[in-house]
Amino acid sequence: MSLALQKKRYLQKSKSGFIILVLTSVMLTLTFSAALVLFQGTFSEYRSAELEAGHMKARMLAQSGMEAAIMILTRVPADQLASVGFFIVPLSIPLGEGIVSIQISEESGKLNVNRLVRFIDNTMDPRVREMFDSLSTTLGLPADIWDPVVDYIDEDNIAQPRGFEQADYSRLTPPRRIKNGRLHSLEELLLIPGFDRSTIFEDIRSEKRKEDVSEDFLSDLEKLTISDDDFILANNITVYLPTDPMNPDSDRINVNTAPYHVMLSLSPYMTPDAARAIIRARFQKGGRFTSLNELASIPALSINTVGSATLYQEIESRITVNDQLYKIVAEASTDLHLAHVTSIYDMVSRKITLYLE
Repeated sequence: MSLALQKKRYLQKSKSGFIILVLTSVMLTLTFSAALVLFQGTFSEYRSAELEAGHMKARMLAQSGMEAAIMILTRVPADQLASVGFFIVPLSIPLGEGIVSIQISEESGKLNVNRLVRFIDNTMDPRVREMFDSLSTTLGLPADIWDPVVDYIDEDNIAQPRGFEQADYSRLTPPRRIKNGRLHSLEELLLIPGFDRSTIFEDIRSEKRKEDVSEDFLSDLEKLTISDDDFILANNITVYLPTDPMNPDSDRINVNTAPYHVMLSLSPYMTPDAARAIIRARFQKGGRFTSLNELASIPALSINTVGSATLYQEIESRITVNDQLYKIVAEASTDLHLAHVTSIYDMVSRKITLYLE
């Protein structure tokens, strides 16, 4: 590629990024201004409680950030957003005597804990369990760590081989009840035997394993295919579900956002080289595939698996290139106050499925 062409592409990306930043700022200003009108109309009620009024203003600012993010997601094509790093680098925008920080991640590129148990008959899904077992193995966790998770979600009282049912929870100190329902946050895993904060939210490699991993033989592009964050379990799994979780297409893994270890879990025939090849090709296409057919041409996915099927054909029914669930975290800070909101936005139904403050 000539230097002139590289410069032209760089300027085009820079221009696109600037336009998206300006668009976000404008939408944020509009949503906050509308909220501020309501706030000023009721401000007199809070003059005797200035601290509470200040927090309310910060809260409105954070909510405006969330609404601006949704506007951007529904108005700007995802490939344009990805090309300027919209999903990688948090946006920080000064507004209304404060600063709003917006961070967006796509959740359907992760393995969903709630799908370990089928919605249709409340039994363990063997295909999903196979993927979780593979994920555990590559991360260095025991595969049977998911047995008590299945028991925690399903409604029966029959324990998995290494599981935990109500009788087992009753013997804990202090005793507690099993949920027998879907998880609403990853923190709920802390209630299940086998999990602690370090297992879920920290790099789970031993120091020796970190030292044994050498990247000297990798190219700069290959080094981008896996990072330290990929060895944190929480970055590979989610509990958020779409509006219609029984839609057969809603359980597909989004290869545009799936990290390295999730790629590895897609099939028993998936190799480290093939997983890296997918992510490498994704980088080369500006951060996104536009069609599944683009994966079919990756040489590492042309190896035979069962019968005459290729690796691509083996995983085709498990993957998608469409974004479905976005996690939006908006944080607003002023001189004295800090507020943040978290929401899950379903791009298919165009609905907020979860809202937390």
